[in-house]
Amino acid sequence: MRMHDDQVDVDDATWARGRGWALAQAIGCLAYYVDTNPVMSATARHTLAAILREC
Repeated sequence: MRMHDDQVDVDDATWARGRGWALAQAIGCLAYYVDTNPVMSATARHTLAAILREC
């Protein structure tokens, strides 16, 4: 079960689009901020891990 799934009334396609958007943002942030903003890079790494756990 997805986090907050029971609190939000959206269909599976909407969840998939949201995951796709988060995936694209996280991939870009991970590489771009690895040296200049390690906290942002770590957040991106955490986001990627969460997305992969749902797959």
